[in-house]
Amino acid sequence: MSVPEPIPGGHFPPEVKAQHGQLSPAAAAFLEFTERVPEAFSRHTFKPYEASPLIPYELHAWPTFVEGPVARQMREVAPALCRLIKQAPRRLLGATDRAAAFYGIPHERAHAALDALARTDDARGAIGRGDFIHDGTALKCLEFNMTAGVGGWETALHVQQVLAQPAMQRFAVEQRLRVRQPRTLRDFFANLVDTVRRDLDWEGECNIGILFSPSTLPDAGPAEQVSRFFTAQLQELLQPEGARGEVLMATYGSVESGPGARLTLRGKRLHAVVEYDARDRVALAGAAYVARAQAAFDARTVSLLNGPAQDVLDDKRNLTLLWEHVTTSALSEPERELVRRNVPWTCRVERTHVERDGTRYFIPELLASQRESLVLKPGRDYGGESVRVGWATSAADWDTAVREALDAGGWVVQERVRPTPIHALGPEGTVVPYSVVWGLFVLGETYGGHFFRMCPMQRGTGVVNVAQGAVVGALIELE
Repeated sequence: MSVPEPIPGGHFPPEVKAQHGQLSPAAAAFLEFTERVPEAFSRHTFKPYEASPLIPYELHAWPTFVEGPVARQMREVAPALCRLIKQAPRRLLGATDRAAAFYGIPHERAHAALDALARTDDARGAIGRGDFIHDGTALKCLEFNMTAGVGGWETALHVQQVLAQPAMQRFAVEQRLRVRQPRTLRDFFANLVDTVRRDLDWEGECNIGILFSPSTLPDAGPAEQVSRFFTAQLQELLQPEGARGEVLMATYGSVESGPGARLTLRGKRLHAVVEYDARDRVALAGAAYVARAQAAFDARTVSLLNGPAQDVLDDKRNLTLLWEHVTTSALSEPERELVRRNVPWTCRVERTHVERDGTRYFIPELLASQRESLVLKPGRDYGGESVRVGWATSAADWDTAVREALDAGGWVVQERVRPTPIHALGPEGTVVPYSVVWGLFVLGETYGGHFFRMCPMQRGTGVVNVAQGAVVGALIELE
């Protein structure tokens, strides 16, 4: 939507206020607030927060408020879709040979992944974040990142920083807002403790290792500071029952094998391992760590998040797997409706035919003829660097990308979702429409909060990702 760019004292068109009102009455009221309160356009004071070496992105000054139907959809759709994706490899593929072929991974890794799923109630405790776009009617899932290293755990800090601004405090008082405080970090550790209780013989202790490759481990000072902060969060959960635990941050190579096939770090037994930096688990963690971790997992002395199962869970092709079964009895009717309503049409990029909306297409011809309505992305990439958005890509570059995807294998094509814009303060101090991606966390089986990424519309590549210059906004849920 193209709209005038109001300045302090200007006015938003009624249709823009109505659009924000679909998110919540407070979202529309905030636009009216900015029309009469110039202080809302003041530059923010987040520099100390953004200067932290553990905060890799810029925080936007204006909040977005949600409640009612949209908030319920967030809390219901993300866990339901996450659960279906975690069940899909065993339920829809079953055999190791089929899984290895589908995901393009060696047979032994596919076997380890399916075995891990079978032993953990289909990764019941796994950590994930779905990336969604709201099209004005429903939240549409672009991908589900099933890796322990998803960014955005700072949800509570986002809300605190944005609402601490004087103008935002005034608005909150005027509207008598009742904010539902995010609990992402607390729910993260609660899920870890619950997972350890299910997987191991509980002994009143839960030490957690958060592991990185050498190049991504934070410096010693910040790492120690964060470890203490995380440990305090963990101990709040454990102390009421007299249990104890500690959070340690280290490299994979620091983990050692102890007595009884246990894993140890700095002389302490690890009960759970969060493989934070493990998009390519074997390459980043190393074969020696993977072997030690597998031995401990087999002996049921450690919980691995997300462990071997990540090889099949963290793949965009899982959305194609759902669409390939959307007309079959392998999915229940509610599950089929969930896919149709909340997952844009997605298929594997191959030289074969596909059914779409009742029409049969040869996939290369479909890609060539419908460029502006499609998005091309690799199944196992992240950060948005390789994503090609058809409307933002020239025909020549699109044709080249399609040929490369067909030759490489492992790519998916997805129906383009047109986002409902959020109007907010722009980089030049005026209001502009933003494209927004809603990052919705699922921690085990619990909805874990939200991570809001924003980029001015019609700029850049069409990819809304912090690695591509997007900023993070405070998506505030109201009671």
